[in-house]
Amino acid sequence: MRSVGTLVLVAFLTAGCGGHKQSNAEKAAMNAEFARIDYAISTASPRSLGANQGALEQLTHRYVATTRKYADDLGDSEVKRRLATEAEQLAPWCPSCVEILKQELASD
Repeated sequence: MRSVGTLVLVAFLTAGCGGHKQSNAEKAAMNAEFARIDYAISTASPRSLGANQGALEQLTHRYVATTRKYADDLGDSEVKRRLATEAEQLAPWCPSCVEILKQELASD
């Protein structure tokens, strides 16, 4: 009986190792959340009309929060890639947004 308890304890403790494997539904929900933010950013930074700085900064903070939310699922390199790509895309319209993203990249 004692060995069964030990096996259960070992199985329980090792079950948490290796991080969380996203299901297809979880991955789809994560990608949809990023897509919504990306779409909102694209509509707040029209090339011909000028950018809405306040909205872009709020969306940038939301993007950073979303990368933090999914950091375990994405992994460090993917989080950094996404933040750097977002900074590159926002650079022409929102220098303050780029600084927000750079600060997040530096905090890792």
